[in-house]
Amino acid sequence: MNMKKIALLLITIIGFNVNSWSQPDYSKITFKSKIREYKKKKPDLQRIDVKKEDIKKIVTLLGSPYYTETKIDDITGKIWLAFKNPKKFDFVFKDIAIRTIPNWNKKNARGLIVVEPNPFLAEWTLANGEIPYFQRAISLLLTHFKLMAYSEDAKNTKKSLRKLLYTQKMNFRPVRATDWTNSYLKSANNALQSKQLIALIAANGQYDFFVCKTDKKDELKKLFKKINWEFIIP
Repeated sequence: MNMKKIALLLITIIGFNVNSWSQPDYSKITFKSKIREYKKKKPDLQRIDVKKEDIKKIVTLLGSPYYTETKIDDITGKIWLAFKNPKKFDFVFKDIAIRTIPNWNKKNARGLIVVEPNPFLAEWTLANGEIPYFQRAISLLLTHFKLMAYSEDAKNTKKSLRKLLYTQKMNFRPVRATDWTNSYLKSANNALQSKQLIALIAANGQYDFFVCKTDKKDELKKLFKKINWEFIIP
């Protein structure tokens, strides 16, 4: 690896550390759950065909240009723990769990930051079975590590592309009034093509998406199908 690539990698990692790994100020947070009783049973991993090695492959294919092998193992371990034991994940990695909540640090009408104290256990409790929970859990954590994104409109899709590691340095066209998530990603793929990259979005009206190397898209699609999650080209 030449010095230019090393410098770029260090800048990316440092910037990511400052923005994503700084600890929440708990003195400004009120913890309160809307759930009266959490599920007591743990998710059943027998409901899916995925193994821990499959999760590592996903993280590797999406993040190997930016993360070391050690960090990939670390991210994989966190996802796997969230799959196996959401309650334990919330306890061991509380800072990360909280920051996966969309707009977790936004104040409400009373000027308070009110946060679910057990985000992944809450997701598991509300999920209609293991498959939806596993999809949600991996989405939240891949998004936290800038390997996946979620957006329900074109404006936020453009913003999300600027957060993903593969595309954070790229410029995309302005959003048009007729744009929506799929149409904007389809346009973005025109720009990504020259860099041998491609964006894929979840099928069936979902809004999770990721960017990967073009020659790795089929392998990623097969891996995500192990948790019954289909991704398509927009």
